[in-house]
Formats: sequence, structure tokens, C-alpha cells
Amino acid sequence: MPLTKKDLIQIKGLVHDELENLARIVAKGFEMVDKRFEQVDKRFEQVDKRFEQVDKRLDMVDDRLLHIDARLNTIEHDMADIRKHFVYRDEFEDALNRLAVIEKKLSIRSRKYPSLI
Repeated sequence: MPLTKKDLIQIKGLVHDELENLARIVAKGFEMVDKRFEQVDKRFEQVDKRFEQVDKRLDMVDDRLLHIDARLNTIEHDMADIRKHFVYRDEFEDALNRLAVIEKKLSIRSRKYPSLI
């Protein structure tokens, strides 16, 4: 049984109506997706702001570390200078004892340590 012109017009109308319904459904879906993307964009903006704050903090820490590093270098340099002139206690006591022996043999009284003779 062949389709009549009337049948074809009805089928065409039904297909057109169904396509319109499908287009509305797809449009609503895209609207929902757009709304969700707006929320995602807002969250990304918040994340960007947080990253900017973290970057600023890291820059501050970096500046502080550079300052601390410079101070430590100065301290290390000063310590190296002190070590050049440093005498260990046992070496100093040994030298004092040897000096005391020499002063005793030469009968010299020490002004600072008169009791050593």
C-alpha cells in the first residue's frame, strides 16, 4: 500500500514536531551546560586569586631567604676570621704553664699571676 500525499504531509509534520522537541531538549541541555561552565569559571577565578596570594607569599619568603642567606654568609665570613686567631684552651694552658716554668727559672715574678712562682 503506497503512501498518499496526505500521509506524507502527516509524516513530515510528525517528524518536524519531533525534531522541534529534540531541538528544545538539546537547547535546554546546552543551557544547563552553560550554567555549569559559569560556575566552573567562577571557581577558577577563585583558584586564580588563591594562586596569586600564594605567589605573593612565596615571593616574600624568597626575599626573606635571600636576606637570611646574606646574613649567614656574613656570619660564616666573621667566624672564619675568628678561627684564624683562635687558640684552643689546652694550647693556651700549656703555653701558660711553660711560661710559668721559664719565669720560675729566671726568677721573674708575673704581674698578673704572682702566685705562679
